[in-house]
Amino acid sequence: MTMSNPRRWKRCRGAVTAAAMAAGTMLVTACGARSWPPNSTRPPHTGPSAGRQLAPDAARLFRLASLHPGTDLDCYAATALAGGPVTQGRRLLDALARAYLVQRVGPGRYGMHDLLRAYARELAAADGDQRQALTRLFDYYLSAAGAAMDVMYPAERRHRPRIPQPLTGMPPTASPAQARAWLDRERDNLVAVVVHAAAHGWPGHATRMAATLYRYLQTGGYYPEAVTVYGCASDVARQAGDQGEQARALRSLGVADMRQARYEQAADRLGQAVTLYRDAKDQEGEARALADLGIVYFRQGRLPEAGDHYRQALALFRNSGDRAGEAHTLGNLAGLDFQQGRYQQAARRVRRSLVLFRALGDRLGEAYTLSNLGGIDLRQGRYQAAARHLGQALALCREVGHREGEASALSGLGEADLRQARYRQAVGHLRQALALFRETGNHSGEVQVLNSLGEALIGDGQASRAARYYTDGLALASRIGETYAQASAHDGLGRVHASAGDLGQARSHWRQALALYTSLGAPEAQQVRAHLEARG
Repeated sequence: MTMSNPRRWKRCRGAVTAAAMAAGTMLVTACGARSWPPNSTRPPHTGPSAGRQLAPDAARLFRLASLHPGTDLDCYAATALAGGPVTQGRRLLDALARAYLVQRVGPGRYGMHDLLRAYARELAAADGDQRQALTRLFDYYLSAAGAAMDVMYPAERRHRPRIPQPLTGMPPTASPAQARAWLDRERDNLVAVVVHAAAHGWPGHATRMAATLYRYLQTGGYYPEAVTVYGCASDVARQAGDQGEQARALRSLGVADMRQARYEQAADRLGQAVTLYRDAKDQEGEARALADLGIVYFRQGRLPEAGDHYRQALALFRNSGDRAGEAHTLGNLAGLDFQQGRYQQAARRVRRSLVLFRALGDRLGEAYTLSNLGGIDLRQGRYQAAARHLGQALALCREVGHREGEASALSGLGEADLRQARYRQAVGHLRQALALFRETGNHSGEVQVLNSLGEALIGDGQASRAARYYTDGLALASRIGETYAQASAHDGLGRVHASAGDLGQARSHWRQALALYTSLGAPEAQQVRAHLEARG
C-alpha cells in the first residue's frame, strides 16, 4: 500500500528511512532474511522499537501486507491475508505500527511506505503461501462487498452473484449507512482487486466483483472506476469464452457510456450485449440490454426505435417474471409518453411502476418513479404535488447514495419553483443539481439544467446572463446529440433575442426549435409556432 499523504512522508523522509533501516536489522532473525538495504553498513537503532525482535506472526503479516494491491488496509483485510480471528489481525497491525513498519492513515486503517513495501515483497517472494493469502483476501472483499450491496439494494439481490461467507471476520454493514460507508472507504481497494485479479489469474473474482458492484458504481456516478472494473471483467470473460459474463460486462460498459452521453459507443456495446445474451438464452439479460439501448435512442431523439426496444424488453421481462425489470421499463415508456405530451397515459404507467417497486421493496426504483411523478405533476400545473413527490425522491436518493437521482430531484424542485415564479429559489436548486451532474459526469442532466437556469434567469429579468447558459446548453446538447435539449436551448435563445429587440435572431432560433420539436412530436412545438406567428 502506498501512503496516501506523500507530502507528509517527504517531510519525514529521514526519520522513515532510519526506521526502515532499523526494521531491516530487526527482521533478520524474525523473517529469516538478510538485512535491508543490501550491502549497507549496520544502521543506527532509532525509534522506540529499535533493537527488538519482531514476533514471527507479525513478521509474516508484514510480508503478506505488501501483496495487497490497494492503497491501505484495515484489520479485516489483514486478517484475511494472515488467517485467524479479527482480534489477532488487529493485534498484529498494532505491533507493526509500533515497529514503524506500517503507518496509520485513518481510523483503523494502515498504509505502508514504498521502501518498506518493496522490502517486504522481496521477503514474501520466498514464501509459498502468497497465492493462498491473496485468494483469502479476494474472497473476503467479494463477501463483504456482496453483504454491503444486499443491505443497500436488497431488491436486486437475485441479480448479483451469490458469494459464500469467508472464513475470516466481516466488517459491520448491517444498516444502509454502514454499508455505504464501507463501500465508499474501500472503493479504490475494490477496483484495485478487480484489476489485479484479472491480470494475475483470478478471473472469477474479477467478474463476480464487477457484477456485484454494478449498482453502486452506477448510482454513485463513479464512471472512471466503472469503466476500469467492467473493462477488466469483459477482457477475462472474452478470454474464457464466457458469453454470459462478457454480455454482462459489455452492458455495464454501455450504461456507463450512456450516462456520460457517449451514445454511439453505448449503442455499439449494448447491441453486442443483446446478441451475446440471445446466444446464451438469457432472456432477463437480453431484456435489460434492450431497455438500455432504448434509453440511448430516446436521448438521441430516435423515439420510434426507443419505443420498439422498450416494448421488446417489457415482453421479455413479463415472460421471465422479472417484475423489477417490468417496473423500470414501464417508467421508460412513460418517459416516451411524457415527451410527446401524453401525460395521463404517462401517469398511469408511472403509478403502476410505483406499485411494483414498493411491492418489491426497491427503494431506488421507488425514488426514480417518484421523481417521474413529480415531472408529470409539473407539466399539469400541480406544483404542490410535484414538490411533495420530488422531495420524497430526493430523500430516498440521498439515503441510497444515488447522486444522479439526487441531482434530478433537485432539478425538478428547481422547475417547480420556476413555474411558480420563485426564480431565486429555482436558481439555488438548479445550481446544486448542476454541480452534482458535473461531478458525476452526467452530460445529459447537465444540459437540461443549463437550459432551466437560462429560463429562471429570463424570469428574473437577467436575459443577458440567461444567454450564456442557453449558449452553453446548446453547445453541449449538439456535441452529445440530444435533440430535445437542442430544441429547448434554441427556444430559450429566441426569447433572449426577442427581449433584446433582435427579432431576426429570435426568429432564426425559433425556427430551428420548431423543426426539432416537430421531429420529436413534442407539444412545445405549438408554443414556438405561436411565438413565430406573433412576430410575423
